[in-house]
Amino acid sequence: MEHLTATELAALVGCKSNQRAVMARWLDKNHWRYVRDTNGLPKVARAYYDRKMGLSNEKHSPKHADTPNLEAFAH
Repeated sequence: MEHLTATELAALVGCKSNQRAVMARWLDKNHWRYVRDTNGLPKVARAYYDRKMGLSNEKHSPKHADTPNLEAFAH
């Protein structure tokens, strides 16, 4: 699986490429999925980045809906 480089991730977050904690906080705050490598660097899959940024034409059926199902409360 291909991941964003530290430089690409830093550009997304708006920090320096060695600020791992800043990256992780931004990713958590903005609800991005990532894993940390053995050096603590957050790793974001390039395909996931493309989907989140609207750059992918890939059909992705999310596990959860983007909005709540208000009809579930209509009883």
